[in-house]
Amino acid sequence: MRKQILASVFVTSLSFASFAPAQDVQQLKDIGELLSTPQGLKLIADTLWVLIAAFLVFWMNAGFALVESGFCRAKNTANILAKNFIVFAITTLAFWSVGFAFMFGDGNSFIGWKGLALTGEHNAPIVALGKAKEYSGDYSALSWTSVPLFAAFLFQLVFAGTAATIVSGAVAERIKYSAFIVFSFVMGSLIYPIVGHWIWGGGWLAQRGMYDFAGSTVVHSVGGWAALTGAAMLGPRLGKYGKDGKINPIPGHSMALATLGVFILWLGWFGFNPGSTMAANPPAIARIAVTTNIAAASAGFIAALWAWLRLGKPDLSMMLNGGLAGLVAITAPCAFVSPVSAFIIGVVAGVLVVESVLFFDRVRIDDPVGAISVHLVNGIWGTLAVGLFAQPFADLGSAQPKPGLFIGGSGEQFIIQLTGVVAVGAFTFAASLIAWAFIKALVGLRVDPEEEVQGLDIGEMGMEAYPSDPFPTFEALSVTGWEKFVPTFAHQPATERVSAAAVSTTVVKQQATDGSPIEVAPMPAVERRLYSVVLENANTERAKRRWERLCHEPQQAPPEFHEVYRHLVSFDGREFVFRGGDPERMRKAVERLFEGYLGVGAKVTVEAE
Repeated sequence: MRKQILASVFVTSLSFASFAPAQDVQQLKDIGELLSTPQGLKLIADTLWVLIAAFLVFWMNAGFALVESGFCRAKNTANILAKNFIVFAITTLAFWSVGFAFMFGDGNSFIGWKGLALTGEHNAPIVALGKAKEYSGDYSALSWTSVPLFAAFLFQLVFAGTAATIVSGAVAERIKYSAFIVFSFVMGSLIYPIVGHWIWGGGWLAQRGMYDFAGSTVVHSVGGWAALTGAAMLGPRLGKYGKDGKINPIPGHSMALATLGVFILWLGWFGFNPGSTMAANPPAIARIAVTTNIAAASAGFIAALWAWLRLGKPDLSMMLNGGLAGLVAITAPCAFVSPVSAFIIGVVAGVLVVESVLFFDRVRIDDPVGAISVHLVNGIWGTLAVGLFAQPFADLGSAQPKPGLFIGGSGEQFIIQLTGVVAVGAFTFAASLIAWAFIKALVGLRVDPEEEVQGLDIGEMGMEAYPSDPFPTFEALSVTGWEKFVPTFAHQPATERVSAAAVSTTVVKQQATDGSPIEVAPMPAVERRLYSVVLENANTERAKRRWERLCHEPQQAPPEFHEVYRHLVSFDGREFVFRGGDPERMRKAVERLFEGYLGVGAKVTVEAE
């Protein structure tokens, strides 16, 4: 099977290699021609702006990786990072080979097909320079922008990558890596390009007058619908929902990573939305940047307040997802609304994301990062908001939606937007369902329960994101002994060699500020000697795995773990070496930690060094 797949990939590569290289018609030979005219200088400015915006959106991949890994458990971090890396690589190949042509190539109202693998012609820059009277090429849907074909492709590519990445968070911690790779290719080559053609490629929704300036529907709702179907078909993570209906929180391992990721995404959105002008249009770019920021800020703040009201605390995860929800919601209307409207859109998004997260938990759709609530729910809201708040702006020319219902419009634009939301939802849900079902039959969707419990880092990737133990490795300790890593009692300064007998019954008397004597409780004994707690007749491999799991998920470990860890020097699977603490107390703590893991006949004992 693998040989057949590799062979087909090789044959496809050869066929593409025979195509003529992509070119803009009548390519300029001398950059001096651009620098010598106002039209040439504008073309340079437009191209640079589009490329810089594309680079910002590309950097959002880092943000998605950090948000998802931070919201999930440490044992799955390497797998999550690998998904966020491979998804852009796969999407690049899928979108370059066929997806871009399906989306922007000339065809019919359902799908394009001309210009596969960027081999079509495109003379938009030449028209902008006045060297051609009308557009001639294979990508008529992009004739409105003057930038070269490769610049337009790169900008659209990073949007395709974003749509595919959204799926990763909702299916995290239980999907097979191979299944995710296959779906990413389907997403980048078929599902996303077809919807994109309908709205941005001159397809039937564009002809009806639907507007989605930067992708609340094209990017975010499409990714959200695919994420919803994937999460539903996979089922929840083990232990997420109890038989009694209880919802068990599974906290992520690093809110620091998640917070940094959201800041990176917020920054990237200043390329995502303003960059969608695809031209250096100063007033439009500035206005879009402001509306984008106001929506994100208001949504993040309202999400914090709403979570405080509903949950009793201003939950940080809700706050972060609130900011992202505002960014998603403003993506469609960002060019068509005022700052006041952007504020209202953000307020609604902040409430929606909190209620949506709670709703999907109630219906047992397990979404570890809240991707469905952020991207699907608020992608729909943002698309509908165009029909409510859109107003005309002179810097956008004639390509603008009708006035929104709340801005004096008739509601016609809202009906058009609603039609698009329903159509895209129905198509994406059905196509994703078919794709997931096919992948399930082909390679399977979900990892084994044992692998899920152990963590996908080991089972899927064969490595861990956090491999180092918080103490010397077992192998190093067995070869060199403890002394190389931990000072022995003999190495301690004389002032630290305090015996228990010298201090255990001493009552220290001091004077209060008014001169009256006060008594201070006896100082605890300072114990500096090494001692061991031994797991006799135990399965050392099971004991090692149990301890590693506790170290990787300290937030979920029982209190005994933190007590043991505080005094621990090392552990080799059989023997814990401690410095300090009460030996009997440590023995009991270890016994409780490993209850059920040691096997029949095992016992826990103390040995002095």
